Amino acid sequence: MQLKPLGRRWLAAALVVAVLVVVIVVGRASRRQAPSNPPENPREGSASVSSSHGGECTGLLGRPLRVGIVTWPGYAGGIVANNGFKPNQDSIYYRQYNLCVEFMLMEDVDARAKAFDLGGKDGVDIVWSTVDFWANELPGFLQNGLKAQAIMQVDWSRGGDAIVADDTIQRIEDLYRRRISLALFTPSHWLLEYNLQSSSLDEDKRNEIVRGLVGKNASPDARKEFVAGRVDAAVVWEPDVAEALNNRPNSHVLVSTRGARKLIADLMVAREDFVRKHPDVIQAFVEGWVVDGTVKANRDPAKVAQLLMENEPLYRDLGADVTRRNLATVKWADVADNTEMFNLDGRDTQPLFDRIFNQAARSWLARGYITAPASAAAARDDSFLRTIYQRYPVERLPDVFPEPSPSARTQAPLAVKRVTVNFAVNNAALTGAARQIIDDQIGLQATAFSGAYIRVEGNTDSTGNAAYNRELSQRRAQAVVDYLVDRYHLPRNQFIVVGKGPDNPVASNDSAAGRARNRRTDVSVVRRGPGEAP
Repeated sequence: MQLKPLGRRWLAAALVVAVLVVVIVVGRASRRQAPSNPPENPREGSASVSSSHGGECTGLLGRPLRVGIVTWPGYAGGIVANNGFKPNQDSIYYRQYNLCVEFMLMEDVDARAKAFDLGGKDGVDIVWSTVDFWANELPGFLQNGLKAQAIMQVDWSRGGDAIVADDTIQRIEDLYRRRISLALFTPSHWLLEYNLQSSSLDEDKRNEIVRGLVGKNASPDARKEFVAGRVDAAVVWEPDVAEALNNRPNSHVLVSTRGARKLIADLMVAREDFVRKHPDVIQAFVEGWVVDGTVKANRDPAKVAQLLMENEPLYRDLGADVTRRNLATVKWADVADNTEMFNLDGRDTQPLFDRIFNQAARSWLARGYITAPASAAAARDDSFLRTIYQRYPVERLPDVFPEPSPSARTQAPLAVKRVTVNFAVNNAALTGAARQIIDDQIGLQATAFSGAYIRVEGNTDSTGNAAYNRELSQRRAQAVVDYLVDRYHLPRNQFIVVGKGPDNPVASNDSAAGRARNRRTDVSVVRRGPGEAP
């Protein structure tokens, strides 16, 4: 089915909200392709999904487990565990778990939603999502009476998603009043949205950027707009990132998931009724993927490339060399990654899944894309991963950071977020209220940008001795960093601490309101290495 575009531009905020609400209510959003115009009732009719098993492989379920995915290298763990897309007995899933699995490319989101709603042998039992867009999708599913939960993380995007821009755009703040193209309702949307939130742009300017987006149905369309020079920036995913840079002179990666390494994570999502009825099948599916398939994929990337080219037309067209290069833009999630995502070891007060999910839900609610957020706890079922962790406990791998160079202290940042962290007079101790502000406004940013330096600058107003204020602001910035390192288990070398005192005002010190604005903490994302895009 050919997708219909939602429109070349969003001409008015009211129209955007109306379209988005309709899309979300029917539970349709896609990672790698944007929604088409939905039918009035997603439960009417049936989804046509091709089947390739021919009844030859049944296994534990008595039929193949049906899993809907899209073209993306992050699903390698499952594809390797199944030795391809078709149900077969020459696979890890069958030999070790007596499980037959059928993967199906479902690029058409109408068919995907209908198939998931239908379920069973004529629909699909499990589909992909991402944490950010599960916060977008789930409210619509629930409104239509379909309960489902994320059952595992399958990858991190590590450079596969990026904002490409012309060379006049060097900071996120430079996107204001520039034309930006992206595939709507995809992780590209989240990558842009979160970076806007992590900047010094105020809400009015962020809204103006969103209203002016050149919305497209897919990444290649956004890339074509950029290459043709009709937009100044585009949010795309590989292989369109490389294509955009190769075909538009004087362009560069502004920001990517190389720097925002813990921002976009793919998931597998299962219907709640299926999980209750077949917990043994779900356990086998999750374990075969995370414990066996991902490990084998990491050991044999050539096999991954081969299976992708054999089963997905895009990779067959790209060829072996390009497909192999694309593998480097994701990290396949193993038990350690899932331990961090779902807090399987109980180390954190809140799972990373919940932090990303809740932040995304607040963003989509504020934009009017959803009418009410879903609960993060209701959005996940990590019980199968916990069973695996009990058998295969692993330690989380710490992020390794080189000590920042002296130039990183003054290097131009990717973006600056201004946060008011209040301290008592002449004091650098964090109050409970200050810690809450850090949790709400800085904690996720520091975690998400785990591939970039975070520069924390303390600022004061001009009242009192300037030298003393610089020393006090340094201690206050250090207190913020110490809290982030201890609470979120972040590497100390990731942070750069600077005390500016009164030297960098953003408002006049002649008024009480201006002085209040100047008493702030600036949190900057700084690329690792001069000129290296995150």
